[in-house]
Amino acid sequence: MRASCTWLNNINTNGVTRRKIMLKNKLGKRLDQTDIEIMDLMILGKNNKEISLTLKIPLSTAQRRVRNLISTGYITSDIQINYQKFGFKTGLLYVYLRNGNIEETAKKIHNLDQIISVEIHIGNSDILGNVIYKEGKQLLNLISAIRKMEGVERIVWSERIYQSPLKRNKNIINVLNVQGLA
Repeated sequence: MRASCTWLNNINTNGVTRRKIMLKNKLGKRLDQTDIEIMDLMILGKNNKEISLTLKIPLSTAQRRVRNLISTGYITSDIQINYQKFGFKTGLLYVYLRNGNIEETAKKIHNLDQIISVEIHIGNSDILGNVIYKEGKQLLNLISAIRKMEGVERIVWSERIYQSPLKRNKNIINVLNVQGLA
């Protein structure tokens, strides 16, 4: 869903001029400053009650706005399994193709047992596969199966050792400014 930005008026608060923005997507749903502040707080891990207290809005308003942000697709929530807690190793497979149908190859890779997700990229590698495995033999068999696929030129493997927490200090309005949406 692509958003377009409409600048409204400048607001003078305590001698500081701030721009009030509204974002409007193709469905006509508008995001106001409160929605943006709610998204900022959600990124910080705040729940509805904490959002309500921070923004000094009723809890029911915070809940309704969060529901609306989720239902319109502005906010997504991904629950991820910590595979390492179950004894799995995780990593990435970078698949380089010499020719062939990238989407078809990505679907074939996605159907393999140890692959938990596949992404198609433009740039260095063509396909990026997120992998889980317990033993090196499983990984070896997986790489061998992918190498046999038509059009696969080479595969590079990396194992995840550590994953940093998500950046929670990004201000949504700054991100939108960088992307030219605000």
